[in-house]
Amino acid sequence: MTNFSGSKAQGNANLFLINPKGIIFGENARLDIGGSFLATTANLIQFPGGGEFSMTSPVNPQNPLLTVNPSAFLFNQIASEPISSIQVNEARLSVKDSQSLLLVGGDVKLDRGRLRATSGRIELGGLAGVGTVGLNVDNNNLRLSFPVGVQRADVSLSNQATVNAPDSAGSIQVQGRRVTLTDNSEIRIINTFGAQPAGTLAVTASESVELLGGSRLLTGTEGTGEDAGNLRIETGRLIVQDGAQVSASTRSQGRGGTLSVTAKESTQLIGTSIDGIESGLFVRTTATGDAGNLEIETGQLIVQDGARISASTAQESTGQAGSITLKTGELNLQDGAQVTVSSAGKGNAGNLEIISGSIKLDNSGKLLGFTNFGEGGNINLQVRDLISMRRQSQISAEARNNAKGGNITINAKDGFIVAVPGENSDIIANANQGRGGNINITTSGIYGLESRPTLTEFSDINASSQAGPQFNGTIEINTPDVDLNSDLVNLPSVPIDTKLAQGCNSPNYAKSSFIYTGRGGLPPNPKDILTPDAVQVDWVTLNPNIDSHNSPSVSTSTNPTPEPIVEATGWVFNAKGEVVFTASAPTTTPRSSWQTPTDCGRSKPNP
Repeated sequence: MTNFSGSKAQGNANLFLINPKGIIFGENARLDIGGSFLATTANLIQFPGGGEFSMTSPVNPQNPLLTVNPSAFLFNQIASEPISSIQVNEARLSVKDSQSLLLVGGDVKLDRGRLRATSGRIELGGLAGVGTVGLNVDNNNLRLSFPVGVQRADVSLSNQATVNAPDSAGSIQVQGRRVTLTDNSEIRIINTFGAQPAGTLAVTASESVELLGGSRLLTGTEGTGEDAGNLRIETGRLIVQDGAQVSASTRSQGRGGTLSVTAKESTQLIGTSIDGIESGLFVRTTATGDAGNLEIETGQLIVQDGARISASTAQESTGQAGSITLKTGELNLQDGAQVTVSSAGKGNAGNLEIISGSIKLDNSGKLLGFTNFGEGGNINLQVRDLISMRRQSQISAEARNNAKGGNITINAKDGFIVAVPGENSDIIANANQGRGGNINITTSGIYGLESRPTLTEFSDINASSQAGPQFNGTIEINTPDVDLNSDLVNLPSVPIDTKLAQGCNSPNYAKSSFIYTGRGGLPPNPKDILTPDAVQVDWVTLNPNIDSHNSPSVSTSTNPTPEPIVEATGWVFNAKGEVVFTASAPTTTPRSSWQTPTDCGRSKPNP
């Protein structure tokens, strides 16, 4: 482990610090070099042409160690040993203007540390598996190239740690598994005086990017700075919570940068800070420059507890506001959360476009567009399944002063729009002194909302203007009509004389037959079986002597008293020679019993 306290190099030479056992920059660590600086915990450095330098092998005199910049860093060549970390603990590391400052190793940790490269480049990279990180060198501008598919390590900033590449051409790249900023830490590029556009702030994390406790990712322009840098996040999950913000803004005549987020699994924007600062994603202008756009593509987007997504202009600004484009499988806005395109200044508001499987607005969750003096603030929703509006939620495009109201277009042709009538959830495109906007809704069904000329305490659809009915906007609701004749077959107008075939000509084939044997009749359908409660009728045999042409006589009789059972007293031979027991044998001499009868009435004589 190297505990680095400071370094000085003559001229514009670049300085490379390598230690596979780990590097710590202590509280008093400083850099005093004219060129770029790179610290790494790689095992081996590779030079152009195949030359190598290893901390564990003898130095080859042929290696151009002191004359040529490395081309790659090899990590974890000893598989049993983990890649060591780089720590910046309260140190302040900076390079001269237009130089690079790179830290690449295992976990990269900044605890109250500060990195700065004015008009230069800063890169932080965490690597946890076997891999080769390429190094591109353009004079003193160093740039890392990370391999695809290699396991990443974590990058963390805590306790007000900062990474800053101010002014034109400044750029920052952070790559890791989890990238975490906590306790008011910040990564920023602010172009204050640069005549050229600033570079890009890019954060790439294979697992998650988390901003907590007032931490920030920022790009912007101030003073006379020109066209601000773009801000790009690519990750599995993005979490912005407790007053943390991701922002691309302009406070000058320069244009604000574009903020783009790609989070495959989810994006969660939650809550506010203790002093009421909203968590969220923002593009805005406070001056004459136009704001940039905001683009989000994510599996699920959750905005709650007062958090916001906003493209706006400040009241004193004259620049145009940016637009917002959201693509998500599911959008949930709840508990005072908002997605807003607005202009409080002289410029036009941007537009809000959402493409989603479903949109759920609950407890004052709102989709808003408004403008003070200009135009814009249009809302376009493309929804596959459902728009749910609960408890004073809104989809609103309003115009203040004499501005024209924005338009609302909702296309949910295969889905539904559902609200509760008594919960005062509204779809509105109102105006103050200007003309109201237009509302166009296409859906399979709309429930709980009703078009009304004025707003009420119920759930309304309204496009009115306070300037008078002649300035009201239009409301058009398109629901598919049900065609009762669709998918039906016209029956022939001429009856068909059907006949039962008497036989089939099937030479060389056995003729078919149908035989039904049983009791209880046939089932209603040939495919059915007889049910257990079917009536069963027993077979009967007709008396051949009964004249079938005569009506049977009907008589009434009572059941005779059954004859008592009598014990057989003898037996006889019938005509077949069979022995038959009988109670009344014919008058013949019966054969005597083989046993002596018992005299039950007399007792035996004494011997």
